[in-house]
Amino acid sequence: MLKFVGSVILGALIGFIGVILHNAFQPFGLILAILVTAVGVNFAGELFGSRKFKIVTGLAWLLVALRAGSYGQSFEILIISNSYGNIFLLGGLLVATIFARKKI
Repeated sequence: MLKFVGSVILGALIGFIGVILHNAFQPFGLILAILVTAVGVNFAGELFGSRKFKIVTGLAWLLVALRAGSYGQSFEILIISNSYGNIFLLGGLLVATIFARKKI
């Protein structure tokens, strides 16, 4: 149970860092955000010792990224639908999926 909660927190942290970085220091922030996603999902498997925790980390990343890409109560949005936002969402999801499927 503790590993599950840890992987959810790690995925949310990776997603938050990616959301903040993807639109900063263009294009290096986007590259760094996708790299953080790849390293973080892979690190979750190494830290918690199972592929299922990589998948949980990837799902937590996805939930944070989708929430940041939708409008809030004050109509704020953190992932704008520009090139960098679209590449971050699709590329990050692709990278998270690839690294979650990779064996430990």
